[in-house]
Amino acid sequence: MKNLCLAAVCAASFIAMPAAAQDEDWRSRLDRDALATGEIYLELQFEGQADGFMRFGWHADGDEIAIYDRTMWASREIYETQEARVRLADLEPVSVDIRFHQGGHYFVIDGDFEPGRVTGRTRVVRPGQEAVNHAIDTPLPDGAILRASFFILAAALPMEIGDEVSFRWYAPLGNSTADVTLSAVEAVQVETPAGRFATYRIEQRGGTPANDIFIDRETGRIVRIDIGGQPMRFVAPAPVGAASGAASGAGPNN
Repeated sequence: MKNLCLAAVCAASFIAMPAAAQDEDWRSRLDRDALATGEIYLELQFEGQADGFMRFGWHADGDEIAIYDRTMWASREIYETQEARVRLADLEPVSVDIRFHQGGHYFVIDGDFEPGRVTGRTRVVRPGQEAVNHAIDTPLPDGAILRASFFILAAALPMEIGDEVSFRWYAPLGNSTADVTLSAVEAVQVETPAGRFATYRIEQRGGTPANDIFIDRETGRIVRIDIGGQPMRFVAPAPVGAASGAASGAGPNN
């Protein structure tokens, strides 16, 4: 269930630029101004009903970027908080700390990165049982980024229809890596509780599950993420005071 909920956290703003299809040297294209700060806030909808939120943000701090993530799926009693740090120069991961709750139990991930490896521990806590610790000691391919920093990459990496970029990410919840491709596929109109938007549809393939990300062409803001094979999406919420809104306790950006 954690892969389903958090896999939605996988992209952000794309802005038109000259085509550079199959450009895998994405680090050379990063917009340094866009790395300074940002936040994404979306309503989680399950089977067409508001059922939670996601809030993801970041800010530059010296030669690193500090990241936070707050995600809730109310009906499944899932809540995640995440703090992470990546290098400002190239988004290489530095550290990650996750607390993931589901029902009465939770687990805590504490990971630290060095070239070619992530180490740390996962602590699993269940009511009435002794806590269990599992060591993390996993090799990483060169250039792998933290899954959570995918939002930052997207905000700082402009694309237009026909562009494609590939990279590898590390997902702490699964302690695994995946080859990921982003493709800017088409321009399309989408409806959200916040209104109708003219968007670019960005396909994320690789990693599980696949996602379709819809980016407002006027502002470059993410307004919808559809989760492949699931009746779940994240959407721009209605303005405060409107009839639609996040589930009780929701606020709104793995």
